[in-house]
Amino acid sequence: MKNLGRYSLALLLCAAWTAGLAQAEIKLKMMYTAVSGFAAGYVAQEQGFFKKRGIDVEFVQTMSSGNNPPALVSGSVQIAGPTMPTLLQANDAGLDLVVISSGAVYPLEADILIARQGSGIQKPADLKGKTVGVPGLGALLHFMLQRNLKNNGIDPGAVKYVEVSFPQAADALKSGQIDAYPAQAPFTARILQSGAGYEVANWLKDTPDGTLTVVFATTRKWADENKEVVKNIREALKEAIEYSKANRPEMYAAIAKYTKLPQAVVSSLAPPNLEVDTTPKQIKFWVDLAKEQGAIKGDPDPAKIIYRP
Repeated sequence: MKNLGRYSLALLLCAAWTAGLAQAEIKLKMMYTAVSGFAAGYVAQEQGFFKKRGIDVEFVQTMSSGNNPPALVSGSVQIAGPTMPTLLQANDAGLDLVVISSGAVYPLEADILIARQGSGIQKPADLKGKTVGVPGLGALLHFMLQRNLKNNGIDPGAVKYVEVSFPQAADALKSGQIDAYPAQAPFTARILQSGAGYEVANWLKDTPDGTLTVVFATTRKWADENKEVVKNIREALKEAIEYSKANRPEMYAAIAKYTKLPQAVVSSLAPPNLEVDTTPKQIKFWVDLAKEQGAIKGDPDPAKIIYRP
C-alpha cells in the first residue's frame, strides 16, 4: 500500500507538471496573405518548430496586406504579414508597428509581370494607357510598378490601377478586365499555366538584392510585453529556413497547404529567398520610396522599426 501511495503521488505530480506545461503554452493568431514569402512560417507550423517552443499558432488568411495593421491594433491577431509600404503608411497615420522578422527578399525569380494574351505589351513602358491589376492599392507591387514606370520614363499616372487579388488575376486577364498583372509566387505559375497571359521582361531586375517583400510584424506594445515569445518566433523561423534548404518537397507541401494551390504548381517555381534578420538599410529602401511617391509625410528612423528582443 505504501508503494502504491508513492506511485499515486508520482502520477499526481506528473499530471500537475503536464498541466503546467499546457497552461504555459502561448496561443496566438498570425495573419498572412497566400504568398510564398511566408514559407518559413508555414514550415515552422507544419514541422512543429513553433510548438516545441511553447507557441500554438493559428494562421488567419487575408486577401489584402492593408488588412494587417487594423487586425494588429484591434488585437484580433498578434502577428501579421504586411508589406513594408503598408506598415510604413500605418505608422505614418499614428500606429506603432514593428518588424520582428523578414519574410522573402529579392531577387525572386517568380515575381514577374504578366500581360494579357493579345495585349501587345512587350515591356513595362507599353503599360501606358493600359489597365493594370495590383493585389493591393498602395501595397508593395503597386509601389514597385510605379517605381519601374518612372525609371523607364513613363508617368505612373498614365496607367490605370485596379485592385485584383492573386486568386482572381487569371480570370481578370482572360476576361480583359485588366491588361497586365505583377504576379507573385506561387500564383505566377498558376496564371501562366492557365494560358491567361505571358511573361513580360524581368521588370524587377534593378531591385537591390535583399529588398524586403512581406515581413512578420506586430505592435511595439505587444512585442514589449512578449519579448520571449518574439525571440522564440524568430528562432522557429530560422530553424524552418534551415530545414527548408534540405527538405524542398516538405517546404513546397507547406506552401501548397497555406496558399491552397496544387503542390505541382507550387513546386514548378524556384524557392523563395527567405531571411529572418532585418537591417536598417533594407527598411530605408522602402522609407525613401514611400516618401518619393508621397505615401508618407514623416521621416521614420529605419532602425527603430526593427524590433530586437
